Amino acid sequence: MDYDVVVLGAGFSGLYAIHKFRDQLGLRVQAFDAAEGVGGTWYWNRYPGARCDIESIYYSYSFSDEIQREWHWSEKYASQPEILAYLEWVTDRLDLRRSIQFGTRVTSLTWDESAARWMVVTDDGTTRTARFVISGVGPLSHAKDPEFKGLDTFGGELYRTSDWPHEPVDLTGKRVAVIGTGSSGIQVVQTIADQVDHLTVFQRTPNYATPLRNKPYDANQRAWNAENWEQLRSGARESPAGLPYESTGKPALAVDPDERRRVYDQAYWEKGGFHMLATFVDLMYDEWANETVSDYIRDQIRSRVKDPATAELLLPRDHPYATKRPPMETGYYEAFNLPHVDLVDVREAPIVELTETGLRTTQASYEVDVIILAIGFDAYTGAVTAIPTTGRDGVTIQDAWVDGPRNYLGISTAGFPNFFNIAGPLNVTGQFPTPLVIEEQVDYAARAVQTVLSAGAHSVEATAEAEQAWIDMVNGVFDLSLWAKAEKSWYRGGNIKGKANTAYFFTAGGPLYLAMLAQSAHSGFGGMAIDGQPMDLPPLARLDPAAALMIAMMMNSGAKPVEQITIEEFRAIYDGAADLQPPGPDMRVEDIGDPDVRLYIPSEEQSLPVVVFLHGGGWSAGSVDAVDPVCRSTAARLGAIVVSVDYRLAPEHPFPAAPDDVLAALRWTREHVAEFGGDPERIAIMGESAGGNLAAATALRARDGGIPLVAQVLVYPAVDPGSDTPSLKEFADGPFLSAAAGKKFWKIYLAGAPVTPLAAPVRASLAGVAPALVLTVELDPLRDEGEQYAQALAAAGVEVEQHRVRGLFHGTFTMGAHIPRAQELHALAAQYLTSRFDRTAARP
Repeated sequence: MDYDVVVLGAGFSGLYAIHKFRDQLGLRVQAFDAAEGVGGTWYWNRYPGARCDIESIYYSYSFSDEIQREWHWSEKYASQPEILAYLEWVTDRLDLRRSIQFGTRVTSLTWDESAARWMVVTDDGTTRTARFVISGVGPLSHAKDPEFKGLDTFGGELYRTSDWPHEPVDLTGKRVAVIGTGSSGIQVVQTIADQVDHLTVFQRTPNYATPLRNKPYDANQRAWNAENWEQLRSGARESPAGLPYESTGKPALAVDPDERRRVYDQAYWEKGGFHMLATFVDLMYDEWANETVSDYIRDQIRSRVKDPATAELLLPRDHPYATKRPPMETGYYEAFNLPHVDLVDVREAPIVELTETGLRTTQASYEVDVIILAIGFDAYTGAVTAIPTTGRDGVTIQDAWVDGPRNYLGISTAGFPNFFNIAGPLNVTGQFPTPLVIEEQVDYAARAVQTVLSAGAHSVEATAEAEQAWIDMVNGVFDLSLWAKAEKSWYRGGNIKGKANTAYFFTAGGPLYLAMLAQSAHSGFGGMAIDGQPMDLPPLARLDPAAALMIAMMMNSGAKPVEQITIEEFRAIYDGAADLQPPGPDMRVEDIGDPDVRLYIPSEEQSLPVVVFLHGGGWSAGSVDAVDPVCRSTAARLGAIVVSVDYRLAPEHPFPAAPDDVLAALRWTREHVAEFGGDPERIAIMGESAGGNLAAATALRARDGGIPLVAQVLVYPAVDPGSDTPSLKEFADGPFLSAAAGKKFWKIYLAGAPVTPLAAPVRASLAGVAPALVLTVELDPLRDEGEQYAQALAAAGVEVEQHRVRGLFHGTFTMGAHIPRAQELHALAAQYLTSRFDRTAARP
């Protein structure tokens, strides 16, 4: 049979996909699942204690007001039976069963280029065709194979947590071995410890398990939660982990040890769950910060486990906290205080094999009645690559992904048209509530399908360029985080022998990822190709990884768009710019009161070159303190005196106060810098953003006033409030600086004054001004006007150099501590100025 859409799986992904494509888009949809019922991973994982570690109100669909109001969760953290019951209820509520064929496994997918359809073969030998395939096979549904032999030898009861029997399993009075201490193993141990005769836990890697703090909801609370779901879930999509938990908003080391202990105590003993991860903003990016929470959790383990030797074995030391998904527990550590519970360290004594009566390690044999394998999953990719899938030109996804998963935005792979992988690798699945990721990705796929159908086109897929850019982005951000430190984590494939060791999820957080999805969709599916016609990669996907991480941190903190904040808020942000720069070296610093300038003097030598530096900040924010590290570094790198000008700010002092202050500072420098060891014949002027505007305007005044300048360096300057350039349109929404913010700052600065060449240097006669270096960055609404100014200078006969740095956004010049490639701007400026100063010094 022919379908518009075939859906693989009937878990959270598959169910929503059926509803979206069948009920909302009106397409012919057929879903397949190997299970005999809905639920996906929650159908199979029925082991004792199986429970979600995300609060039930967040681990549920959000697309339907009716569904949210009609289902009442009974606990803060739902158990497997309740989650399965919820999915069965949703299935019936939306009449989804009629579109699902249960007990059917898809055995191959093959793209037919001539027909522009997928050939879908199932294990009953039937072939169907579909224009589009939505793969909802899940990130944690393909069980990991044991690394030891003898599974067929053991004569007792052998169970896998990932495929637990549907009938009850009685463990009462039995000798039980649990192999594995990840989330599943921990839940099993804490649940069965007081039921069995003897329990032996085989642990390879201890984890940072913290209390879940689950609780039941009474009838009133259940009803209130359902009725007020919008209030409860408000801000979830804007939170880095999809959980609107309160954070201190501070780095861990920014508070004293007592306050830090108080915060951790509250998260551990009162709130529970992932509140611990939400305490401080830098736990996943600063090793020293992470060590504070790692030490804290180790201390709690010691306090809860009575036997010091056992406690020591349970202490995680080989990875930072949360770089492997942190398990949640309820009485897990206390289980090891029971006399009939033993712990075996399989790092010290690896399991060799299962025997007829139990299992054998390199050091001992253990006789047991029951063995429970809780050894985890081939996460993210295992279920996808388990299905032979052949795309264009006979390339299989197994071959395409041999060195790690490849896709764009975690959803579409080049060479596999009309194939959308939901909640798979290279997105925020595993860091964000899976139902929310699913809704966003299915909605994206649905819009892409609608676009194809509306255009009368045949196919849509990621471009190879976009795919590579996304892989570089995901791995670049991953490598900047502490997640990269956990080599054995399933976050990087380290739990599967022979699996590519690379990033498997996007660590920058949900808000940036969702913004990237939205930006691609709103730009006509940028980064995708429709019938082979590629759409340009959207701005956010072109960011340098470190720059992307900086944008993510802004979004994760709830920072408002620049155009929406007050002047006071903007000033506070800019005043913190010094923290985003590498600290400059110690040197002699002199503050002068009239004019208001600060001198950085790197040595006691005489006749040092001089740079008059002008900070950015939209003419309404900034100070010499905010750019202190930049000025120190510039002075040291050039061996030059830097004169940083603290010009007056709008709106208190609108145009022309700032350019008048800068001119006064330049005149003072010309007259007095020799007193500090500077050479008045070798002065350059340099400015960033609004400071670049002031530098350009002052270079014009210097020409007219007979003040010689060696050079002017303009870093992404604003040169005309009337500018109407392609970059102003392309980057109208940023990143960071938007077109609206630019207009806002111009309005504040000019305060109704006419636009003269002093405000808009591009409107002036430019002949005879100092030689110029113009630096721009790729993802900046001001990019083109800066480059057009360089062209205008060249047309006027001025000696000009111009460079554009890829992947950076407006403002990165002063973010070098977090964005290493910002140093390219500094290096280009230093190289240029050194050349100009040397050329001037060489004159007879």
